[in-house]
Amino acid sequence: MEPLIHSLTITVAQDMRELVHAPEAEPPVLLEKDPPNWRWRLPLGFVTMVTAGALLIAAGAVQQGVREQKHGARRHGRTKMHMKKVRPQPAPPRDQIVYPT
Repeated sequence: MEPLIHSLTITVAQDMRELVHAPEAEPPVLLEKDPPNWRWRLPLGFVTMVTAGALLIAAGAVQQGVREQKHGARRHGRTKMHMKKVRPQPAPPRDQIVYPT
């Protein structure tokens, strides 16, 4: 059992060394470069993702508005149920409750 544990330890240690030194051995394939006269301090990729997210949210809002108009749903205003003030009423006594059979 001990030789197996020893060989596993050596293999794991060697794999970890390779993982740690891998970025130094290979140059990065894709470098993110900012365009000329880039004044923002955020990376261009982050700005692109934020912009795409904002456009996606805006498209969802537009689609919801179109769907409401197509199906005749009210856009603004409250229903009559919301205009009435509902007051809590006490529960009826237990002997007055009728259970269906």
